[in-house]
Amino acid sequence: MIRNDRKMKNKKNIYFLLPAVLLVWGLLGYRIFSSVNPTNKRQQTIATFNSFKPQLLQESETFIINTNYRDPFLGTFAQNKITKSKKVTNTISKKPTASFPSIIYKGLVSPNGKQQQVFLINIDEQQYFFKKYNTHNEVKLLRGSNKQVVLKFQGQQQTFQLIK
Repeated sequence: MIRNDRKMKNKKNIYFLLPAVLLVWGLLGYRIFSSVNPTNKRQQTIATFNSFKPQLLQESETFIINTNYRDPFLGTFAQNKITKSKKVTNTISKKPTASFPSIIYKGLVSPNGKQQQVFLINIDEQQYFFKKYNTHNEVKLLRGSNKQVVLKFQGQQQTFQLIK
């Protein structure tokens, strides 16, 4: 009879533990499935952001702070100090000349049998093909050879050597 009681206890434990284990594994499987296959919730949230309309701003009230109050330490009223305005003189300043952008002369490309030369120049890490008197990013090619080029930028001329 003692053996039957143990068997009954084990069966009661199985009846309780089996549904608990199935519930835990079911929740775990549901979370994995829902993260792999997103539902329409994200589409609904995107739709709500697209329909957002900001409220119109209303003009706020203006107010003035009264600075004529009694000094808490001295017990006297603060005296308004009258400041004299300084005379402002207009000075003419020269326009600051813009410095050349970052320029690197990469080389010369000329098609076989043709006189027209094409120069490969990097301006601010952007690569451009120049022919004589062409302009890119306000940089104009005046002349060039296989060793150097002369460029003009906002009225300034500068010579750049070939970088290998």
